[in-house]
Amino acid sequence: MPKANITNKFVSKVTCDRAKAKEVYYDEKLSGFILEVRSTMTKTFYYSYSKNSRRTMRKIGSAETLSANEARKIILNLKKEQVSCDVASIMAEKSDTLTLVKFFREFYLPYVQKHVKSHATNESIFINHILPTLGTIPMQSLKKIDVMKLHSDMIQKKKLSPATANKLLIFLSQAYRLAYEFELFKTPYNPVSGVKHFEENNERQRFLSKAETKRLLDAVQMSENVHLKYIIPMLLLTGARRGELLKAKFEDFDEVQMLWIIPTTKNGKKRIVPLTPELYKIYKQIPQESEYLFTSKVTNKPYTTFYRSWNSARIKANLADVRVHDLRHTYASALVNAKRSLYEVQVLLGHSTAKMTQRYAHLSNESLHAAASCAARLFK
Repeated sequence: MPKANITNKFVSKVTCDRAKAKEVYYDEKLSGFILEVRSTMTKTFYYSYSKNSRRTMRKIGSAETLSANEARKIILNLKKEQVSCDVASIMAEKSDTLTLVKFFREFYLPYVQKHVKSHATNESIFINHILPTLGTIPMQSLKKIDVMKLHSDMIQKKKLSPATANKLLIFLSQAYRLAYEFELFKTPYNPVSGVKHFEENNERQRFLSKAETKRLLDAVQMSENVHLKYIIPMLLLTGARRGELLKAKFEDFDEVQMLWIIPTTKNGKKRIVPLTPELYKIYKQIPQESEYLFTSKVTNKPYTTFYRSWNSARIKANLADVRVHDLRHTYASALVNAKRSLYEVQVLLGHSTAKMTQRYAHLSNESLHAAASCAARLFK
């Protein structure tokens, strides 16, 4: 009976000798906490306990869907409640009284914080819109009419956008699917099923003209923020998201291949941005004061926002309606107007799916460099 401290790190690294069918590890700190590792590299958490003087082992879940900490928490709860039946039965007994707020705190929130990069949006929709109205209702007592009313109220009463209201349906439906996957329900149940989404037609289109671009670039040159004169041109020349540029490090720039490697984007994938001559010229002008391109003089840490200096510059340029994200739209517009293919635009913006990423391998660096260089026409 090998013993180990079953942690997330241990689970990720442990293997099974190929000569064995499986290896079973017993946690050093929590009795009954077991990790089974098979030669196929399937890893499963179990709870071992005594029932009627006989040892019983019950499955908690796969390590692919549960972390070691989550499995440990479930076992601790089972011990506290002195439950001696399998996890599925426990959850089934509780399903009649499991409220949305309880599910959110104990199951949904830990899951999205681990698996969803932009989980702050999920949390916001639940905390601000779902839980205040539906939080105390048992999940299996929630009806479609309740969901439809809240969905409608977000438009009619709260005056929110269709896109925001539709997030209610997306996240709530996801919660019910997870509840069933976690074996909290005996049978599938989802009151969101069949509720129609509102038509989303709230996409804001704002592109800078050459004249507007010149005014903005002149304004940022006069900014008190010494980094703004680099940040804004780089956003215009790359179509990068604000966060991608603010987190950029000097080590991310490959001056041999002439590429900017963004390790993790909004969709969780790596993104490659060609270092065009115009972009490279600006990059070389940035003072190297830390590992990051842009470090706040106040905090000595990477910027989290530059809104104040940006707002001053756009007002000075008589462009008060322009958002930072509109620079990304402007980049895309410049490419499309230059007759670049939509595929090239999608690759350069980092909007590619897995299928598009595969196609990207067939594009040459020269093609991407030529496409990216089109944005530089705004400067001429």
